[in-house]
Amino acid sequence: MRSSKKIILILVSIILVLSIMVGCGAQKSEISTNDSAATEHDFSESSVEETSPGFGSDSPLEPDKVITTIDLQFETTEFDESNEKLNRIIEKHQGYVEYSNISFSSRNYRNGDYVVRIPKGNVQNFKTDLNTIGNKTRESVNKQDVTKQYTDTESRLKVLEVKEERILSLMEKATKIEDIIALESELSQIIYEKESLQSNLMDLDDKVDFSTINLYIQEVEKISSTTTPHTTFGTKVIDAINNSIYFFKNTLQRLIIFLIYLLPFIVIFGIIGFAIYKGVIKYRKNRKG
Repeated sequence: MRSSKKIILILVSIILVLSIMVGCGAQKSEISTNDSAATEHDFSESSVEETSPGFGSDSPLEPDKVITTIDLQFETTEFDESNEKLNRIIEKHQGYVEYSNISFSSRNYRNGDYVVRIPKGNVQNFKTDLNTIGNKTRESVNKQDVTKQYTDTESRLKVLEVKEERILSLMEKATKIEDIIALESELSQIIYEKESLQSNLMDLDDKVDFSTINLYIQEVEKISSTTTPHTTFGTKVIDAINNSIYFFKNTLQRLIIFLIYLLPFIVIFGIIGFAIYKGVIKYRKNRKG
């Protein structure tokens, strides 16, 4: 009987140790998955992270020609609903989606990458409405002053326009074929350069008038803690209780699934243990006899 109890005790101990390993491993896996996903979407060094609620808003001192790029990262437990809300918010603020891609992580959670263009004057209200699509985990803003570049391009364009008028005037007075051909060649080059500069100005205007929002939405099993240094003690206690319940429930679910996977091995080791136990009993009886 003592041998039987020892075998059962050893099997129970092995199961408990494996259960603890499963629980801890699941938590580490979940943390590493979230961290790796966040790392893949880290923002460039040139970006400046938001440190206050009003960060990134237009300032009266801000130059007229500034290209604004905002990087936002959200997490949600309801990916489809968040995606639908995002489309409605974009439409509400007269923006459009320039690029979108939905991929799956190793645990079949979805990740959404979006590049959204929003009119400059609607950006702040757009960002406020985005708080309804999930929990914001990161925000950074990059502003590029292109005022000098824009002014220089305009000046070069005006110079070319003056040259164009002069050449047209000379072409009206030219009588020799070779002079006309030379003037037409120069005029063609000026028109090409002028169109290129006009295209550059239009591109700058578009980037200035419509801010670029790089948006990343990550589907998660549980929203990260939203506590801040200003969170009250009572809220922190409630948050801790919720996290504790979630950890217990999640670990229990994983343990049950793990035991189901382990069941064939338990049966095999149980049979082997029982056979060994019977063999020991039989050996002792024969020895006594």
